[in-house]
Order: sequence, then C-alpha cells, then structure tokens
Amino acid sequence: MNDQNQVSGSSSPQALAPMRQLDEEEINLRELLDIVWSGKWVVVGITLAITFFSVIYALTVQPVYQAGGLVQVEKEKGALSSSVDQLSTLIGAPPTDAPAEIAIIKSNMVLGSVIDNLQLYISVEPNYFPVIGKAIARRRADLPVPAQAPLGLKRFAWGGERIRITALELPESWYDLGFTLIAGVNGDYVLRDADDVPVLTGKVGARSAVNTPDGPAAIFVQELTARPGTRFTVTRVALQTLLADLNNRLTVTEQPRDSGMLSLKFEDNDRRFSARFINAVEDAYLSQNVERRSAQAAQSLEFLKKQLPDLRDKVDSAQAKLNTYKLKKGSVDVQQETQIVLQRSVELETQRLDLMQKRDAALLRYTPQHPVVTSFNQQIVGVEREQEALKKKVETLPETQQEVLSLMRDLDVNTQLYTSLLNSAQELQVTKAGTVGNVRIVDRGLIPLLPAKPKKRLVAALGIMVGLFVGVMTVFVMRALLRGVDRPEDLERVLGLPTYASIPYSPVQQKLMRRMRHASASASADSKILAALDGTELAIEALRSLRTSLHFAMLEAPNNIIMLTGPVAGLGKSFVSINLGAVLALSGKRTVVLDADLRRGHLYKYINTEQKPGISEYIAGTSEKAAIIRQTAVKNLDFIPGGTRPPNPAEILMHDRFAELLRDLSARYDYVLVDTPPVLPVTDAAIIGRLAGTTMLVLKSAEHPMRAIEETARRLRQAGVKVRGAIFNQVGARVGSYGYGSYGYAYGYSSYGYKGGGKST
Repeated sequence: MNDQNQVSGSSSPQALAPMRQLDEEEINLRELLDIVWSGKWVVVGITLAITFFSVIYALTVQPVYQAGGLVQVEKEKGALSSSVDQLSTLIGAPPTDAPAEIAIIKSNMVLGSVIDNLQLYISVEPNYFPVIGKAIARRRADLPVPAQAPLGLKRFAWGGERIRITALELPESWYDLGFTLIAGVNGDYVLRDADDVPVLTGKVGARSAVNTPDGPAAIFVQELTARPGTRFTVTRVALQTLLADLNNRLTVTEQPRDSGMLSLKFEDNDRRFSARFINAVEDAYLSQNVERRSAQAAQSLEFLKKQLPDLRDKVDSAQAKLNTYKLKKGSVDVQQETQIVLQRSVELETQRLDLMQKRDAALLRYTPQHPVVTSFNQQIVGVEREQEALKKKVETLPETQQEVLSLMRDLDVNTQLYTSLLNSAQELQVTKAGTVGNVRIVDRGLIPLLPAKPKKRLVAALGIMVGLFVGVMTVFVMRALLRGVDRPEDLERVLGLPTYASIPYSPVQQKLMRRMRHASASASADSKILAALDGTELAIEALRSLRTSLHFAMLEAPNNIIMLTGPVAGLGKSFVSINLGAVLALSGKRTVVLDADLRRGHLYKYINTEQKPGISEYIAGTSEKAAIIRQTAVKNLDFIPGGTRPPNPAEILMHDRFAELLRDLSARYDYVLVDTPPVLPVTDAAIIGRLAGTTMLVLKSAEHPMRAIEETARRLRQAGVKVRGAIFNQVGARVGSYGYGSYGYAYGYSSYGYKGGGKST
C-alpha cells in the first residue's frame, strides 16, 4: 500500500505538468485577445475605413471586360511528317506545334496587322473630372446628347460625348505625346500640344493638315459630339508601345495540353472592343496561316518543276541504254531468278532513297544525335547491308543477266521516282489552288456581359479582411510601442510592490466627467459619484475588492489615514479617492475624504460644493473645523475641500494645525482618505505621507515607465514614507494595453442577476 502511494505521489507532478502548460497557453491566448479587445474601436475604425475605400474603389474604378475565342490547329497529314511524328511518339516525345503557333499569334506580324486594321495607333479619350468623373460619365455613356457640366466645369466630359478620328498623321518625334483637342461651335475644333500651343484647327468631316518644323501633321475627325469647350486627349501611339501593351493584355494558352486547341483571352475597358480585337486576331492569324501554306505549296511546286526535267532525262537515258544493249546483244530473255533479284533490288533502292529523304527532313527539326535521326540512319544501314548481300548474289549470275539487271534496275528506280514527283507536283497544284490552311476558328469573340474585374463582392470582402488584419496589427504595434507598465506582476517583480486593485476603464465615468465640466450650480451632488449612481460597474466592484484588501493591509498600520498619491497628474486619483470613500461609506464606515492637493485639487466638483473654505482657511485660522467639513449625498461620507490656493502649499501642509486636523479626523472617522498632489513635480505628498499610516500609489495603466515609478518610490522612501502597494487605474484605456479581463476580475456579475445599484455594499 505504501509503495502504491509512493508511486502515485511521484507521478502526480508529471500528470499536472500538461495541465499547467495548458493553463499557461490559455492565459497567453487570453492576454492576446485582451490586447485586441483593448483596441476594438481602432480595429473597427480601420476596418470600416478600408472597407469604405474598397467599396468606393469597386464602384468608381473602370471595369475590365474579358473576351475569349478558340482556335484549332490541325496537324500536318503528309507521309513524311506522319512517319517522323509516329516515331517521335514511340520514343516518348509527342510532337506539338502549340508553342510555335502561340508565338505566331502574339507576333508583331499578326498583332501589327490587327493594329493597322483597327487603327489602334490612334488613341482618343475624353478628359474626365479627377477621381469620380470617369465613373459618372460611364453611367451616362448612352445619352443622346452630352450631359450638362455641373458647377461650370465645361472642360470635362460628363457623359454622352462621342468622337471618331479615322486618320492621324504626325511626325515620329511626336509619337506617344498627348495632344489636346478642344471642341468648338458648329463642328469646329482646335488641336493643341502639351504646352497649350495651337497645332492646327479644323472642322468635322474635313481633313486638316499643317507643316511643322518636325514634319507634316494631318488629322481627319469623322465624328465629334460634345459641348463647346470639352477637351479630348489625342495620341499617336508608337508601334512598339502598342505591341508591348497588347501582348500584356492578350493571353493565349493550349487547353488541354497537346490538343491543338488554342484559347485566346483579351482584356479591355471597352467590352465591345475586346470582342472586336479577339475576332481581328483570329482573322489575321487564319489569313497568315493560309498565305503561309499557299506560299509553301508554291515554293515546293517550283522546286519540283525544276527536278522533274532532270528525272525525266534520267528515265529516258536509262531506257535508251537498255534499248541499245538489247539491239547490240539481240533479244535477251530475263530468267525468273533474275526477275526476282531485279524486283528486290528496285525495292531496296527505292526504300533507301525514301529513308534518306525522311532523314534529311528530320535533320531540319532535330540534331544529328537525336533518336529520330539515329533510327533513320540505322534503317538505312540495314537496307545497305541487304543491298550488299543482293549484290553478291547478282555476281553469281551470268554476265549478260547482270548487265540487263543493272540497266533494268536503273530504269525502274528512275521511273518510280519520276512518277512519285509528278504525283506530288499535281497534288501541290491542287493544294495551291484551294489552300485552306491547318487552322480553324472554333469560337468567335462575343461581347462580354459582365466585367471580369473588379469583382465588387470580392473587393468588399477583401477590404473587410484586410481591414481586420491591419487593425489587429496596428493594435499589436501600439502595444509594442507602449512604454508604460500595465502588468502588476512587473511592478511586483521589480519594486516588490503588491497590487491591491486593478480598476478598469469606465466609459460611464467619462460621461460623468463631461457632465461635471459643464455642470450647473443646481446639479445634484450624487450625480458625479459613480459608486452612488451605478454600483454594478466593474470599476466599482474593483474598488470593493480594494476595500477588502485595505482592511487587512491596515491591521498593522499606526492609524487609519490612507494617502493616495502618484507619480504625475492626470492619473485619476480624484476618481479613486472619492469613489473609494463612497464604497467605504456605503459599507457602514464613517469616512472622510480630504482634498490635500492645494495646488490643483478639484474634488469639490464631484460633491458639487464650493472650493472654500477648506484646508487652507483652517490652517490659516480663518475657519473652524466644523465649517470646512461638508456632508455629501452619500450616507457616512464627508468631504473637506482644499480651500483657497495658497502661494506656498508645502509650508502650509507642514504646519502643526494640519497634523492636528488629521489626528482629530482619525479619531472621529473609521477611514480618512487624503488625495495628494503627484510626487515627482512637488514635495507635498512626501510631507503628508509621514502623517499617514497607509500610502498607496495610484498608477494609470500603461502610462508610466518603470523608471518613473522607481523614482516615485525612491523619493517617498527618502522622506520616510513607506509605500504599502499600488492601485492600477483605467486598466484597458490605452490601446494595446492589457485589459481588465487579463487580471482575472471580469467575472460577469450580471449573470447572477446583481442589481445592487448605487447603494450596494
């Protein structure tokens, strides 16, 4: 049994280790989420802004349309081509002409023809109002007359304008330069250069020309519908510029691979032009293909016509030699054995010549070391070996039979070659007369109905996603740039100061502060104290936790005086002092709050009372103690203001009457809370701290660098004041700082139906 207990005990730390690891991971995730939550409005703002601009972009950017076409490239069916292609397929290298055909489609030859046919070198575009003008004009493009110009902006196009220029001749040095054409009255216009200098004037429907120092310039405006004063940008685009632009927007792919089906796609802002361009490219490609094949047939036919007479002469010569030999020797009977040898000899010679032609054709496509060429060479060697064997067999025949065999073989071979070339010439004549090419247009370009981009829904969705990402990254960057301390554990690790409370940022308190700044004299007193208005606020619950912690922290304190101070001003000490006093008072403890900040104290605004008489008047002897103590709307809570702002606050606080006042209040009340000026700018807190039994540092979360807190603690320590602990205020107020939930206080009291209200204890 003991052994079992020992084993169980030894294994428990190992069993708990994964649980601790999971808990740490959960805490880290909670902290990250808390950082994001602290900057939720930053994330929301950035997301809305980026989404807004994304939607504006999607609505105003000129849409891009994509038209498509389909072309089929059929493979050559010639005997030589088929033999080479079949052998290539067997060795694992299927031939394809797709890359070459794609290069032809995108070549200067084809695109240049399209540019000339469509006159793409003439670019004309109306001048639109910046940013939104083009989007407005695009929605009015079908107006029968030009739209009226708003706010007198007559130089811009607002929709319904139409212009067509069919001829534009400019010196080459003027290519790619933008000229301005300004519409006039009754079809008149003027063309100005980039320096607004008139180049020429003209009238619609008539050719206008002028001689310039750089060369002649001419323009023919066939149509112009626009308000007088409307401006258009006219450009004679250089061929190189056009080719580069069209190549970027034209996409040609083979789909599927090795199918010979070429898919053409072209993008443009004009949906009608995108379809026209695709059709023009298909027509130009088909035309050049037919012309190329017709030219090839003509060239081959010309070559064959030159070869046919030579072969005809060889046939006649072989026939003459055979006839002469027969006349000389008389009638010679060819034996059956000789006839068989002759037939085989002719077949081998014809086969050898055919293989040599195929090898020569293959050398035009492959290197001599390519497997296709090597295969032809091996076949030729095999035929030549058979010819050598047949030659030895011929040598055994009688001399007369050998001579007849040689003459008849030459005649038959030459006759077959001549017949073959003659047939090829006739086929080429037919091909040339009815050339259709090996290209077939399968699909013509259709006018697209919807734009290819931008995808408005996709742009909006991406805007939301990018906005969220940028917003979250911004929060984490702001977190990385924070110099202030926002982790209680960091303060305890460096200075050894425990954190008694972490008070979350309260939007309700911010509203109260705005009301307090503009409060009238008749405003109710309890309308400025959050603890009296809304006891369910997390900030007030944190103060209740502080109340409990103070009860134990003050057990060893010499008195019940609590001083609240901090490094600098603007920490929320006044909020903590008055609301902590209200929380203590609501628990049944008689509590008094002193505004000992005689320089800039403003606690009297929370109580809606006068600033004087107060501590200054009491120490000066001009007011009695009873006159400076004010009752508040919160039961058991009294308040003493600072009074008149003296020129020497430190000397007044060192007066014996101030120490006497604190001793008397300590005897009459359960808690005496003293709100003091900050430590670093002045010495008032060090003076008061010697009289207080408990000193608490109020720190604004993520506001103070560690060195500032260290300096504050050092000055108090040098003055003989012992700092009991720290209170983190406005936790989560700074974007990127850890929120209230990071410290384990966000318990969701509303889930228990907590309705304590202002009087809750």
